[in-house]
Amino acid sequence: MTTIESEPLEGELVPVDDHPSPATLFRSDEPELIATRATAVADLLARIIREQKLYATIQGKEYVLVEGWTLAGTLLGVFPVLVWTRKLDDGWEARVEARTRDGAIVGAAESECLRSERKWARAEDYAIRSMASTRATSKALRQPLGFVITLAGFEATPADEIPGDADQRRDHDQPAGAPDDDGGPIPPEHRPTEEQLDRIRMLLRRLAELDPQTDWKARARAIAVVRFEMLTRTTIKYVIEKLEAELGALVDGEER
Repeated sequence: MTTIESEPLEGELVPVDDHPSPATLFRSDEPELIATRATAVADLLARIIREQKLYATIQGKEYVLVEGWTLAGTLLGVFPVLVWTRKLDDGWEARVEARTRDGAIVGAAESECLRSERKWARAEDYAIRSMASTRATSKALRQPLGFVITLAGFEATPADEIPGDADQRRDHDQPAGAPDDDGGPIPPEHRPTEEQLDRIRMLLRRLAELDPQTDWKARARAIAVVRFEMLTRTTIKYVIEKLEAELGALVDGEER
């Protein structure tokens, strides 16, 4: 027997107001003007998403996180409204509607978060419920806003819809065996920071661009000496310094 709980998750979704909406999200019925405005929004969106890191790189493709989707909605006057959450035998299900300011429904979706998923097997009930609503939010906003996300240079599928857990959400340039959020042999307070991991990814990408003949992941492993799941913040700082020096040498060589 399932039960329905209709109370929205506090603080997560944006309420609807009663202001009238235009005929289209771009305040025009002229195709050329719509295209121009859509491109302008997409350019702004791309810059903010990249600056604020509101995306995940999964198997070499870039997928926007829920914060990026709600940002797109805010720019275009489309807001996610949580309609209900439903407790399931092994998790939660949620329904979210994408609405304009006057309450018109322009998208809707239902999504689940289950304890059968490895990452959520031991999670608290509130966290599973929250993730169900998060997934439904991105999915609902995808219907009216997916083309804008594509124009911004990202995949139209929301990041939270991609199957798998944190180990599948690593940047494709992250060295194999790097620690993830689910644990590892190094205590959390000594593991590399996200900023350090991001720096490694950027360096590997840039080095590969300048010298594609070198296996830079292998080079990073050789510098580290230890396996990447054994990296500490101190060790990865040393790896970063060495890679930065090699990048500097390559850049100098290019400029000569």
